[in-house]
Amino acid sequence: MGFEPHEPEERSQLNRTLKDADITVAELWLRYFGMSGTAGEYEVQAYVEGLISLPALQRDLLAMAAREIISDAA
Repeated sequence: MGFEPHEPEERSQLNRTLKDADITVAELWLRYFGMSGTAGEYEVQAYVEGLISLPALQRDLLAMAAREIISDAA
């Protein structure tokens, strides 16, 4: 599976969000999984590191999971 045109920017934004909010990949994955995310924790880690591509729906779920974690912390 190749990278979609918007995927690098989406990944970059997710990485900035994780760093700024001090969210670990494990925390992100747990929330994402609870939202019916289908990628495993290692796949999410690989996506965050830019090693693999994920379908748009899964990328959207990761972004939503990060926003929920931040919202819950506020």
